[in-house]
Amino acid sequence: MRRYSGRSITRRGAIAVGCLFAASMLLPGCGSANENTVVIYSCGEGEANELLLAAMHEDLSEYDIRLHYVSTGSGAARIKNEGVQSEADIILMLEGGYLRQIEDVLAPLDYDFSVFEDDLLDGTGKYLPFRRESACIAVNAEALESRGLSVPQSYDDLLDPQYKGLICMPNPKSSGTGYNFVKSLVNERGEDEAFAYFDALAENVYQFTSSGSGPVNALVQGEALIGMGLTYQAVSEINQGVPIEIVEFEEGSPWTMNGVAVIEGKEGKPAVRAVMDWMYEKGILLDKQEFVPDRVFVEQDTSIENYPTDAEYADMTGIFDIDEKKRLLERWKY
Repeated sequence: MRRYSGRSITRRGAIAVGCLFAASMLLPGCGSANENTVVIYSCGEGEANELLLAAMHEDLSEYDIRLHYVSTGSGAARIKNEGVQSEADIILMLEGGYLRQIEDVLAPLDYDFSVFEDDLLDGTGKYLPFRRESACIAVNAEALESRGLSVPQSYDDLLDPQYKGLICMPNPKSSGTGYNFVKSLVNERGEDEAFAYFDALAENVYQFTSSGSGPVNALVQGEALIGMGLTYQAVSEINQGVPIEIVEFEEGSPWTMNGVAVIEGKEGKPAVRAVMDWMYEKGILLDKQEFVPDRVFVEQDTSIENYPTDAEYADMTGIFDIDEKKRLLERWKY
């Protein structure tokens, strides 16, 4: 078991950028009718959106680039419903399973995909892998030890009654992060054993949160002492001085892929091509350097302080199979 902790670096101040607001609040005339205008729907969090948009405004100043936040599920549903008539030109940081759901609305891309890790590709050539977003077990070791409790070293340790009411996990029915934990253990232990495990774990869970950010937030607020959450979020809090640590279990870190794609029919716009070229050449790597350094490129040398550098990844075979996801979630009781 390895543990990562730290007390340095304060959060970067918010970057002042324009035209960043929820897609549900789009104003008339804010679409992409102008050939120099690019509308991006992003499922990413605020700070990453701000950094990317500011960098695009600087590097591609000849274009009017507008980025709007959409949640993963509603963003995919909106594009599926609107089809090629969608106001969006580009969808950014959409999870792989949802990319498959809207595959028939996406344009084929003509980039060299050999630069990306093979397990992030599905062979369609309709998205660029943007993030490998990993999950982790985060703990408040100081608070555990002050109660005379040991730091858990395995998934099975989490079943110990000493942790009753101290664990927080995302609900896989509403959180991709929660589903990633389920899928990793289904692959590791088999379906029946994995669900028997989560039935036992539920006895110790303080709350199944609606979002993947919930468990780390619960740690920060002192509502839980063990959180099954996002690695980059835990590291961000560690680097602000929050007394939490990341522990690695032998099964490895669950993960998923978030990609960037173009709505079919929009790929011919020079402005859209310029943005996608920028993503391919600079934007994806910028995100690795500043937020989520998990490996996306075959040749990649990125690091963030206190981010696990040699973490093993869990077996996530079938993570993008949306039919299997629906079937597995039908078994989830909580």
